[in-house]
Amino acid sequence: MIEPVKELNKAINADLNLAPPIDPALASCKKTLIIISSVLLALTFSGAKVTEANTFIFKIIFTNPTSINTLLLLSIGYLLLRYNSISHFYTDNYKKQFATRVLDNKFFRRYDSHNDVVDGFIPDLLKPKIYINDDKYKHSNHSYLDYDLKVRLFFNAYIDLTEYDEQSNPYLYRFYLIGSKDKFQYLFALGIMFSHWFLEQFRQRDFLELYSPMFIGFIAVYSSVWVRLVS
Repeated sequence: MIEPVKELNKAINADLNLAPPIDPALASCKKTLIIISSVLLALTFSGAKVTEANTFIFKIIFTNPTSINTLLLLSIGYLLLRYNSISHFYTDNYKKQFATRVLDNKFFRRYDSHNDVVDGFIPDLLKPKIYINDDKYKHSNHSYLDYDLKVRLFFNAYIDLTEYDEQSNPYLYRFYLIGSKDKFQYLFALGIMFSHWFLEQFRQRDFLELYSPMFIGFIAVYSSVWVRLVS
């Protein structure tokens, strides 16, 4: 039995174009975001104040140093939006590869070569609508299934499935993991996804390269706002 999605996953992992070198615009925005966020964190926790700034042409003296934090907050907000926009292509491909690694876990799907069937959490989830082991999918040259896992925020993860008939007409379906009849299986699936995500933080360089600037930016904004509220 040929499982189309498995071949698709191999193509995704083998395609080096899905992880191209970081472009100059993204690198520049990343550097600026980290620097400004670090400055705001230093000002927030050390209590220091910026009173003047030297430029190549003239010196700037700030008459209201406390407003510098507001300026930095606005700058970080803009940079976060810009960074998210530029990095969207890279984060989408990272999510695809992450979802592929999750689906490799035999809990989600496993092929029984002896009985020529695919079983696991995903076939059970699809069964009310699509029986993945139907002969028309296993032996037909035209009818087949193609599905992808969308992790999102874990609890609202879902399967996007496309069914193609003998005329190659696509029929789209969406199955949320939380819709599983067996809630213990659903919780176990969430646990597997979260454990994969947790391990990615230490094993995958892409995660730190893409997400660390946003983490630093959000921490700087949250810390600065929190200090203002409690002071």
